[in-house]
Amino acid sequence: MERFLQNSIYYQNWKKHFTLAKSTRSKYEIALRRFEAYLLKQGFDGELDFDRFHADKKFPDRFSPIKRKVIDHFVQFLIHDLQVSDSTVSISVTALKNFFGFLYDMDLIQQNPMINYPTPKFERGIQNTALSKEDSLEVLRAALRLDPFYRRGFVMIWLMLITGMRISEVRFLRCSRVKLESKIVHIFEGQKTTKRSAAISKDLADEITRYINHPQYLEWSKQGDEFLFNNKGNPLQPRVITRLLDRVSNEAGLSRSVRAHDLRRTAAYLMQIGGLSMVEIQHQLGHVDLATTLQYVPALGELARIFEDSFDY
Repeated sequence: MERFLQNSIYYQNWKKHFTLAKSTRSKYEIALRRFEAYLLKQGFDGELDFDRFHADKKFPDRFSPIKRKVIDHFVQFLIHDLQVSDSTVSISVTALKNFFGFLYDMDLIQQNPMINYPTPKFERGIQNTALSKEDSLEVLRAALRLDPFYRRGFVMIWLMLITGMRISEVRFLRCSRVKLESKIVHIFEGQKTTKRSAAISKDLADEITRYINHPQYLEWSKQGDEFLFNNKGNPLQPRVITRLLDRVSNEAGLSRSVRAHDLRRTAAYLMQIGGLSMVEIQHQLGHVDLATTLQYVPALGELARIFEDSFDY
């Protein structure tokens, strides 16, 4: 009986048709094993039948489908008995939603106990990996040393430090979206992107003008419809940007490799010490919720120790 859930037709069908990532599958399987352990602890015995799960106290020959209260008690079991983290509780509930949702869609159960069941929320701490002003300058200088003529990496890193654009937004940014006269970048494409505009400095606008008039860039230009950062007309692959940042970090003498999201966090800090309000920073970064933005910026007292007044090159 120890593997009654894993050996059931429910679990076997779910596992056979599971289409999510391997890592997600592993997490969900662990969650279902915990659910199985909980049912065993509650004294479950017999063949697993979610449609005939609860016996009627007055009429032992009558049964009812598995109820929501079983899930409630399982969540309490995770919290109080196993003392798992908030994230594990959230993943466990999500796994049960996926599992019972599949069974219901496949007509393997008559009722889904997870319909409208709330997924517990938890705070994901965001590690402060922003660069100091000194390191930011060293990164830009290193990018210039590595490519002093075309300067594609230099322009890209500077743009990310100023605007806080995501790596996907930078990859799919078209030249026509960069309005150099008004010094505005219109951000339309990218993962998690909400359409927005971001301001850039005059110096950066001038540098972009020089970059897009370089012979190497003009070779693949398409009257402004091309990607601003492209490889023979195609958007750069994420691994190309990652390798660039690795090389630049090494050239700059940093103790770690800078990642694209580190530049985004740095941009948030620079905006705050530059006097932008949280709502303005939220808009610039394209966050749907202000709570997300607040996780990017520490207290001003800490910022004062990290940065000085402003950033320019």
